[in-house]
Amino acid sequence: MQVWMNGSFRDLDAASIPVTDRGFLLGDGFFETMRAHEGKIAWLDAHMERLDFHAEQIEFPLDLLPATKDVAEIVATLFEQVRRKDAVVRLTVSRGSGERGLLPPADPDPTILITVSPFEPVDPGVGLKLFTSQKVRRNANSVAGGIKSINYLDNIAAKQEAHSYRGDDAIILSADGNVAETTAANIFGIKGDTLWTPDEDTGILCGLARGFVLGWAEETGREVDFEPKTPEMLKELDAVFTANALQGLRIVDKVDGLVIGVPAMTFFAELAQMVETSLCEGIVV
Repeated sequence: MQVWMNGSFRDLDAASIPVTDRGFLLGDGFFETMRAHEGKIAWLDAHMERLDFHAEQIEFPLDLLPATKDVAEIVATLFEQVRRKDAVVRLTVSRGSGERGLLPPADPDPTILITVSPFEPVDPGVGLKLFTSQKVRRNANSVAGGIKSINYLDNIAAKQEAHSYRGDDAIILSADGNVAETTAANIFGIKGDTLWTPDEDTGILCGLARGFVLGWAEETGREVDFEPKTPEMLKELDAVFTANALQGLRIVDKVDGLVIGVPAMTFFAELAQMVETSLCEGIVV
């Protein structure tokens, strides 16, 4: 397998970073995870715009980031080794090496890595079992929480917690104890013809799939409810599902051991197919 790193293609075993790299030492960096279908990245422009946003939040120079067309060409080349229709692309940016201490170098020499790995889409109707994390909370004022920071310790801890209960993922609550998101996806609910999802002020990372769903709701005139909900309140919904730009939409079967809703009686399947089609066709969100 090959990767692209700092301007060149390299064998995976030959790619390395210096021991002074701030991403390795301090988690000083960010990333984007993207879906590629037949060599083309879905929603690429939107992903690259969000990469710029991550950079701006930590005062990383935008002119050091790769251009969108270059990323597309790199991924098309790396995709040839996947031998599947779908792949997961990760573009990782570290601020690079610097002197000891917290302050970053004035003129960073970043480490930029692009990897492409096989990915098998999952049927959106295959349900998830979620458990509420008791260890982790979202902080609406956290810089790291508002971007895809390469410091993922909160998400790792919550995922481990859910795994200990034999769950698929964890629900992470806001600071005031309401549902925020999972470790890797936004959460939605359906009640009649109304969509529900946590508001941005809960400290969530607003994903591209979330934007797609909300855009669809606006176009179709569907009401969206942003009122806070505790995990117990989710059982009052007709269906609960997660959304991210890699797996699309996934229905939730259980929350903390309780069966949630009857998704077959809702518009979930239709919406999930629309998202999957968009991811495969690369429609701009």
